[in-house]
Amino acid sequence: MGILKDRRREVGDFGEEYASNYLQKKGYSIVGRNVRYRVGEIDIVAKYGKELHFIEVKTRKNIEFMPPLESITERQRGRIKRAAEAYLIDSKNHIKDHMQPICVFDVIGIDLTTPEPSIEFVEDAF
Repeated sequence: MGILKDRRREVGDFGEEYASNYLQKKGYSIVGRNVRYRVGEIDIVAKYGKELHFIEVKTRKNIEFMPPLESITERQRGRIKRAAEAYLIDSKNHIKDHMQPICVFDVIGIDLTTPEPSIEFVEDAF
């Protein structure tokens, strides 16, 4: 069981790194990764202009069962939203000029079933 969990973590870490690089090339500024609160976790927090993006990354080596973007449940979306609320309240994450940013929830799906990883970026996904 430990080896499988480690392998999943490796795939997830690769996907988050790949997604972060992709976002930076598109002009996003990464301000946090694997941000954890009791209520949930946010894979990537990024700024783009006046927007603050909370991004869930799903990486798959095998898409026979379910494509990455279809695997995000309503329950997961709720945990991500609650974690985003905690992030905004957290005193360590003061927003410049104390203005409430425009918050956007995005999803990035990464498919590793081909020789070169493919990426699907869905902005304002939920």
